[in-house]
Amino acid sequence: MNRLAVVALLGTTGCKSDNEVVRRSQLDTFYQSATDMVDILWVIDNSLSMSDEQAEVASKFGEFIESIEATGLDFHVGVITTDMESTEIGRGQLLGDPTYLTRDDDDYIAAFQDRIQVGIQGSDREKGLDAAITALTEPIVSSSNAGFLRDGAVLSIIFVSDENDCTDRGALDGYDEATACYEYSEDLVPIFDLIEEYDAIKPDEDRTLISAIVGPEITENCGGAVPGFRYQTMADAFGGITGNICQSSFSDIMERLGLQASGMLSSFQLTYFAVEDTLEVYINDTSVPGEQVELDGETWVQISEDTTNGWSYDETYALIYFHGDAVPPREATIKVDYEVIPGSLSNID
Repeated sequence: MNRLAVVALLGTTGCKSDNEVVRRSQLDTFYQSATDMVDILWVIDNSLSMSDEQAEVASKFGEFIESIEATGLDFHVGVITTDMESTEIGRGQLLGDPTYLTRDDDDYIAAFQDRIQVGIQGSDREKGLDAAITALTEPIVSSSNAGFLRDGAVLSIIFVSDENDCTDRGALDGYDEATACYEYSEDLVPIFDLIEEYDAIKPDEDRTLISAIVGPEITENCGGAVPGFRYQTMADAFGGITGNICQSSFSDIMERLGLQASGMLSSFQLTYFAVEDTLEVYINDTSVPGEQVELDGETWVQISEDTTNGWSYDETYALIYFHGDAVPPREATIKVDYEVIPGSLSNID
């Protein structure tokens, strides 16, 4: 089932066009979280090229935590590395003492800023996806990481890396060079398998969010960063946020991540791919309007694509994004009414 939606299908009947295509109306209903608990796991690349990026995350932690502090949330913040080879600072073990930070810890912002700078001595085969699943499952979740993951809390996982994920679970052990992660990428654990594992971490009624600050598709002049496709795919699958690690400042992405981790989601994945000009969006039964746009010399009302204080639609992943003042408040009900693109497959299949 879609992790973010409770779906109400209005029906498959409607007007048939001349070519007998059936028009399907769809209503997706979402709920902004009312929980007051969030467990936030930062997964930090600790390979040789990551010193500046770690420092930038540390310096902008204030922007991240501001939204969480404002809501009075009961939070846990933990840090692990992408290193699955070292026994000292890797393999999914939470770093620091205490192993996770809470609102009650003295000067927890400074403590986070210190521990997020995990060093650059880690493996050059960054296995962030495997590290997170290891940290959050048995046996380690009940031993060295005990207490971090809580029933009833939103789980927010944030990856920071300038490389693609290399979760291979031993498939590349016969190769010495780091480039094996790219040269033999077909031997890596399939993303779809990892999605199923991440789905199983939390009960159905609890929410899991995955976000990433990684290399974009085009990374020229970006200090050797490469596209983080596998992390991006996980973020897309779990309705998270993807930021560009090549940006000179992380202020914007850290603020957005904090807003999302606070339970205030700004993106929701539709069940089907929508005919874009049929989309209608409601928050607590109040329509969220679009704006006047020009089309072929004629002015018409488009109910979408207001990226200032409205919403936009990502046709690649069938995601509705809210912007600015239009981000739904806590405990809000969000409804999206639309026509399904004929022949499109459900995103929950």
